[in-house]
Amino acid sequence: MLSVLLLAGSILVTVTLWLAGFPFFFLFLFIPLIPQVWRERKVRSCPVCGFTTSDGKVAFCPYDGTPLTEGAAPGGRAR
Repeated sequence: MLSVLLLAGSILVTVTLWLAGFPFFFLFLFIPLIPQVWRERKVRSCPVCGFTTSDGKVAFCPYDGTPLTEGAAPGGRAR
């Protein structure tokens, strides 16, 4: 939801500055990307085979079906 609000605000500021004649309006199109830069990614891993992922939608290992645990497994394979 925050990204949608930032995008709407960014477009509004961009259009306003473009209509006012400022040539650097495109800089404001990057405002919605700011939260993505500092977002912390949690790594989940399979305790059996070492498969690791930062995708929050994946709850089970695709290789053996084991529930993933928080924290990276040393030497695990990232997919």
